[in-house]
Amino acid sequence: MSSRSHVCPDGADHTIRTRRGFTLVELLVVIAIIGVMVGLLLPAVQSAREAARRMSCSNNMKQIGLALHNYHSTFKSFPASGRAEDYTANGWSRKSSWFIAILPQLEQSAIYDGIDFSASSFDAINADWAAPVVHWEEMDRARVPGFWCPSSVLAKTNIYPTNSGTQALGAPANIEVQIPDYAGNSGSNFRGGTIEDHPTAVWDWGGVHADNGFFGMTMRFDTPWPGTLTKFASLLDGTSHTIAVGEQGGVHDGFNDHRAGAVLGGMWSCGTATASSNKNNYVVTRYPINYSGDDWPSWGGLNYDGGWQKNGMETAFNNTAFRSQHAGGAQFVLADGSVQFITDSIQFEVYTALMDRADRSGMEELE
Repeated sequence: MSSRSHVCPDGADHTIRTRRGFTLVELLVVIAIIGVMVGLLLPAVQSAREAARRMSCSNNMKQIGLALHNYHSTFKSFPASGRAEDYTANGWSRKSSWFIAILPQLEQSAIYDGIDFSASSFDAINADWAAPVVHWEEMDRARVPGFWCPSSVLAKTNIYPTNSGTQALGAPANIEVQIPDYAGNSGSNFRGGTIEDHPTAVWDWGGVHADNGFFGMTMRFDTPWPGTLTKFASLLDGTSHTIAVGEQGGVHDGFNDHRAGAVLGGMWSCGTATASSNKNNYVVTRYPINYSGDDWPSWGGLNYDGGWQKNGMETAFNNTAFRSQHAGGAQFVLADGSVQFITDSIQFEVYTALMDRADRSGMEELE
């Protein structure tokens, strides 16, 4: 700021001050300071947003855990991860998933009550040998936000074709189905606490199955084993040492969607409890958390018909890894209803012990 004096006729000295603006250098310095501050604050803002999303995801999983407890209180067992298909007058009827079983316990009775379980199929909805999807409107429109992780960048829905029987009921040629970001623990390829094959582990069309997880499966024809409807009493390792549900909202290898529920029927279907066909919305663990190795057993990603590209013994959509968009690991619901973040650096033998409901191994690393 500069000034100059001016003497008026009345003899008073009035000093006139003139203002000057910022110089270009000063303006550039201010802009640079603002840029540095934004650069410092932006990661903190992004971190705070991710922390909020992770908290929301944890709450979703907590509600799922409570719903499983309430289901057990009502039915004296947990829902099965897979149930045998059966033949009806309208075609083969593939059954609903454990996600659908717990809808009433999640205050989603309005959706549940609109489902016809008697002669409707929940999987293979494009196959003319399958029963029609009588509840196609519910499948097309119903959305359960609690089955999505807010951090996931994967598609929330997939579009699948319907069969002629469903279209005869008024359905369009394609319906849009919700894909969940969570999956049930239906066991481990390995005996818990080891990397040795579990006695019940068998390979069939969809990969390895095993009868040692939180969720049991009742197999059609009792093959390769009858299966188990699990109860609290089945969890011999204790509820705090057995994983019930885990995240699958992460991207595999940068771009692939390998969720166990990204199948025909989406969250609605358990597939078929038949050794020669697919099972949906659960995982039998063979791989670490967030695993994206070159020997991943499903090359090529999803088909429109909800399967994985079938490459002989390389295909194993029953064994997709638990993964998340949260840095460093994924969140899991334990059988006691608590939610824990488990790092992807966890010792794999400890991880398999958490998946096996009755290995009786110690869990000191998780304490």
